[in-house]
Amino acid sequence: MFVSYTVKNYQFKETSKGRGIISYLIVDMHGNKRTVSAIAQLGFRDKIKSVRPMHKRELPLVQALVKSSVNDKIEVDFTEFNEKNPREGSSKDIGVRKKEIPDDFIDHTIHDFDEIGQNKFRLFQLVALGALVLAALMSVSHSFF
Repeated sequence: MFVSYTVKNYQFKETSKGRGIISYLIVDMHGNKRTVSAIAQLGFRDKIKSVRPMHKRELPLVQALVKSSVNDKIEVDFTEFNEKNPREGSSKDIGVRKKEIPDDFIDHTIHDFDEIGQNKFRLFQLVALGALVLAALMSVSHSFF
């Protein structure tokens, strides 16, 4: 299935050093506007090194968008992707195990925002625990002197 799009605008919002969310405003061949977002990792000279779509089914579209500029017309072929990744609940899925994510997809993506948030929360917990231990040690040492 081929779908044509025109890239109207894009925006990058950095969420941490070298990582962020890139959002594209696109218009399809029927004039329908939509926004497509992806998690992006920046490389050398802040060029996009890798992307991962927010929604798995947008992978072919996001891969094409990363290579495009504003006002570019792109045509995306979803045929191969749809064959390899049928929609959940479709007749093709009945009795078939869920497909694994290919290794080459994982190698070129960053971790999802939930994992980043969990890591920040863990860091906060460690800092808070360290502060409590320091306060306890100061309290104990103060009682000796």
